Formats: sequence, C-alpha cells, structure tokens
Amino acid sequence: MKLEIDLKKIEQIAKQKEAENISFNSYLKDQDSEKIDQIVHRLYQEVMSEIDCRDCGNCCQNLRPIASRKELSKFVADENIEAFMYLKSIPCMHHKDKKCTDYLNRPEECRLYPYLGEDHFIKKTYSTIQNYEICPHVFNVLELLKIELNWSYKESPKQDKK
Repeated sequence: MKLEIDLKKIEQIAKQKEAENISFNSYLKDQDSEKIDQIVHRLYQEVMSEIDCRDCGNCCQNLRPIASRKELSKFVADENIEAFMYLKSIPCMHHKDKKCTDYLNRPEECRLYPYLGEDHFIKKTYSTIQNYEICPHVFNVLELLKIELNWSYKESPKQDKK
C-alpha cells in the first residue's frame, strides 16, 4: 500500500470511512491487546521511517496539547502557570510554516503524539480514530492494520423508508 500524505485527501477519506472506522474500533476491542500492540508498534515504525511528522504539522494546526507544570516553568512565571496549563491557541503559538519553532522543548504530549508507540492500543482506539483525519501516521497505520488483520467492513443493510 502506498502511504497517503495528502492532508486534504486524508480528511476526505476519513469522512467517507467514518462508519467503517467505528466498526473497526468495535472489532479491535475483542482482539488480543498484546498482539495488536506488537503489530501497531511495528507498523508505526514503518510509517515513521517514511513520513517525517516535522514535514506536516497538522496536529499543531488542529489540536491543543496539555503542558505540565514542569514544562511550563521553562517559559512562564510560577504564578501564571494555571492560566497556561492548556495551551489556548490553535494553531499552536510555536507553529510556523508547518514547523515547530521550539521542537526540542515541545511539551511531552507533543512528543508522544500520536501515541501509537504506547501499549494498550485497543483501549485508546476511540481517540486514535479521532486522530485518523488529522495525522498521516494514524491514518496509514490504521489502514495497514486493517489489511494486516484481513479485516473488511461489512456495511449494515439500510432500511427502506416507505
């Protein structure tokens, strides 16, 4: 499968596959967690080797990371930390020209995103599927996972309206 990196195309496909992804989410809940983790981790490594997230920045355009007190203390006086716990700006104030202007000091949540390298994938599939239209890594890993698991969407028959 050729990896998809076109953000407009990913967004369009995500809308078309909304019901499919909800069904896939349900399917994954019944699978062996360790087996799925192994597959997802491997697929994520493969996708990461082909797609550099620093060339995209779509998460910085569309998500609000939560920064820890420790991370914020580098930039904000202690008495103002509460006001900055949730970065309020979208796009992120450190995002410029599809690049993070403070990449080495980005919040931990940004470092971990899209969380595909973490364990217990099947417990986080709902949030992962929400990121499907935002992140090319998530999009491609989920599509490859469907193929690897030989999963196919079986659409429910639509009821006729009389």
